[in-house]
Amino acid sequence: MYHVLIRGESYISLDFEAREEIREGIRKRLEENGIRFLQYDWVWDEDDQCLLLVGQYEHIGDVALWIGALESMGFEILIRTSLPGDGASDAD
Repeated sequence: MYHVLIRGESYISLDFEAREEIREGIRKRLEENGIRFLQYDWVWDEDDQCLLLVGQYEHIGDVALWIGALESMGFEILIRTSLPGDGASDAD
């Protein structure tokens, strides 16, 4: 399984309100580009980085157009074969 994530700013030393501002900024940027999710899955990252799960795919070839669209909107994208904390190795 390939997990596609938008990488946001670092959460290091930030309180809940400041972290929520980072998440809200990502949501607003997505909506400005016509994208709205029914559910926003924020993923814990061992480096204390804001990550938003924006897709899960069986085949890496299926993600190319989606990644291209998100990158054209200015988002930094990560692809992982596992999510942080599940015990498997990651592929960034």
